[in-house]
Amino acid sequence: MRLWVKEGAGPGRRFVAYYRVSTGRQGSSGLGIDAQRALVRKFLVANEGCLLAEFSETNSGRKDDRPQLNSALALSRVARATLIIARLDRLSRNVRMISRLMESGLDFVTADFPFANKFTIHILAAIAEYESQLQSERTKAAIAASRGRGGGIGKPKRERVPRFPPGCQRLSALARRTRSEARARDLAPLIWRSIADGKSYRVIADRFNAQGIRPARNAPWTAHSIWRIVRMTAEEFAPKTDGVRMKLTGAAQIKVSRRLSAMRPLLLALRDEGVSYATIASELRRRGFEAPQRGNWGPASIRRYLMRALDVPSLRSHRVGQ
Repeated sequence: MRLWVKEGAGPGRRFVAYYRVSTGRQGSSGLGIDAQRALVRKFLVANEGCLLAEFSETNSGRKDDRPQLNSALALSRVARATLIIARLDRLSRNVRMISRLMESGLDFVTADFPFANKFTIHILAAIAEYESQLQSERTKAAIAASRGRGGGIGKPKRERVPRFPPGCQRLSALARRTRSEARARDLAPLIWRSIADGKSYRVIADRFNAQGIRPARNAPWTAHSIWRIVRMTAEEFAPKTDGVRMKLTGAAQIKVSRRLSAMRPLLLALRDEGVSYATIASELRRRGFEAPQRGNWGPASIRRYLMRALDVPSLRSHRVGQ
C-alpha cells in the first residue's frame, strides 16, 4: 500500500487506487501493475484528481477474498473518496461482486471507461465473467487433450545433452587417481622418515607448507591430507615398528589387543566352566584387568571380548550361562 495526503483537495477529487494481477509472475515483474498505474495516473491528470492511496495484490479475479481490496474500500468510505481501477476486469470477474459493490453506494470509476453507467457496468462485468469461464474451459480442454496424447502439462522437459562422450568421466577419474597415487609415492619417503623420527601429522604438514611443497589443488597441507598419503602408501613404505603400527591402527586398538592377549586364557577357561557374565566380571576385577573406557565390566563388554577371543562373529553357538 502507498499512501499520500494532499491538503486542499475537494471531496469530489479524492481517489483511492486499486490494482490487481492474477499470477505471482506478473506481481514479481511489476509489468501488470505498472500498466494499470499508468492508466490511473493519466486519468487523474485529465480530471485533476488527488490520489490518497494505492492498494495492489495478486489474486484471481473470480475470488471474493481480497484483503487489499477490502482495505481500499474501507479507506474510500472513511475518506469519502472514489475507488479508481484501471479496468473493470481488474476489480473482479464476478458479476455478483460488482452488483454488491454498486448496491453499497460506494463510488468507483474505471480509468479506461470513465463515463460508464450502472447498465454498462453490469454488461461489462458479465462479459468479463463469461470471458473468464471460457478461458478456464479452454485450459481444461487443452490439458485433457494433452493427457490423452500421453503428454504432460507445463513446460516440456528439455533433453539433457551430455557434455562429454560416454566413459569420459570414468577415464578422467582414473587419470586423476593415477596422478594422486604417483604424487603420494613421491612424497612417501619424506613422510615416513618424519614418522620414524616421531613427528606428528600436523608437524609434517606445517613443514611441507613452510618448505613450499605444493599439495594437490593448491590447498594448504593439513594433518588429514598427510594421513591420507600415509594410508595410501602404508603397505609399500611403512616400517614394521610398534610406533608406526600404533599410528596406523590407533593407540586405543593397540591397547585393546594387548588387553585381549592377556585375558584370553582366563576368558576361555571361564567360558568352558559355563559361569555367568557376573562371575566373569567379578573375576576380571579381582585380577586387576581394567575395564574398557575406565568403566565397569558389564555383560556387553564381556561378550565383545569373548567374541574377539573366540574369533567368531557371533556367540550363538557358544552360549555362556547367565
